[in-house]
Amino acid sequence: MKKILLTLAMLHGTFVFADAINYNLSEKCNNKGDYRCALKYSIKALDADLKIYGKESKIIAIDYNNIGYYSSLLGDYKEALDYHLKALKIREKVLGKEHLDTAESYNNIGVVYNSQGKYQEALNYYIKALNIYEKVLGKNHPQTALSYNNIGMVYQKQGKYQKSLEYLLKALNIYEKVLGKNHSQTALSYNNIGLVYYEQGKYQEALNYYLKSLKILEKVLGSNNPQTATSYNNIGMVYQKQGKYQEALNYYLKALKIFEKVLGSNHPQTATSYNNIGMVYQKQGKYKKSLEYLLKALNIYKKVLGKNHPQIAIIYNNIGLVYKAQGKYQEALNYYIKALNIYEKVLGKNHPQIALNYNIIGEVYKAQGKYQEALNYYLKALKILEKVLGKNHPTTKDIQENIKLLKKEMKKEQ
Repeated sequence: MKKILLTLAMLHGTFVFADAINYNLSEKCNNKGDYRCALKYSIKALDADLKIYGKESKIIAIDYNNIGYYSSLLGDYKEALDYHLKALKIREKVLGKEHLDTAESYNNIGVVYNSQGKYQEALNYYIKALNIYEKVLGKNHPQTALSYNNIGMVYQKQGKYQKSLEYLLKALNIYEKVLGKNHSQTALSYNNIGLVYYEQGKYQEALNYYLKSLKILEKVLGSNNPQTATSYNNIGMVYQKQGKYQEALNYYLKALKIFEKVLGSNHPQTATSYNNIGMVYQKQGKYKKSLEYLLKALNIYKKVLGKNHPQIAIIYNNIGLVYKAQGKYQEALNYYIKALNIYEKVLGKNHPQIALNYNIIGEVYKAQGKYQEALNYYLKALKILEKVLGKNHPTTKDIQENIKLLKKEMKKEQ
């Protein structure tokens, strides 16, 4: 299930551009969630700025940064990385290696690597950004806290939960001290700490932090803000994991109502709510209704993000799950393979998500009694996860357990 989470922050450059018209148009598209449109106008702004400022201006670096930003949102991580590296090259040369804009580029490169599942590379760039922020702004600045947050979220992805909490609590302490206990950034920290507990299966602790985050956001931003809707979504996720499907549905519907009202019916966040509602209906065995919502989400994502975005793959996987729950294994397999093709194209063959898709394909083959095919996919999954996350990561251990159980079944059949 897709999670809307307040986690990593990619810094989006702003400046007075020569081509202010295209820049402003890109911002309008961004606010609507139409990232392809935003990218188009950002590229036009770059073309105009190049004619005036030349190739090594700090304004051109901002243009590159913004193109990288929208490319990342569109799931084109290779393109995003190329543009962020171009921005970094200019900033290091023109502004120096300890300038705040250079730190911004380090941070944004880290975000792209994190999205690609290259967690060590992400960590290296986040630490470079942190070193600059600590030196220039001090250890108690909100920007320093942002780096602590991003480092903490990489450790969460790696399954290093204690280390993740250590960094997230550092960020929280700064936000509480500098911005106060009722600031939206403080709420973000509570949310991310909640996520770490959620990933460990400690759902009550997760719920406590999500509710703390919600209380602040409702007070500071109001009940009709998209960030407040995100909190509703995350609380819904916990209830879903606890099997409290009606409570989950109530919170997802609250989130949907806000997203539709504030962002519109064709925004990616709205699509995510449709997806989450669809998955609750799947859990309740209401398969027709589930597919109805999942297809709504799919249509929005295709329209706004394009056919090869990771969000499309998430929907394909979820549609596959609905068919698998009905025992329609071939249909399920078709959708899982569609998702796998997108992930391989966008994320590369060694991303943890590729391993997860190998695992669910293996589960379908196992359900069909095709044990050797199932074992082949489980082993593919294990190879990636051991390489990327390590042998002691909880997800790696889950795959090891799947292989162990399958081998027992195979022995019975001999």
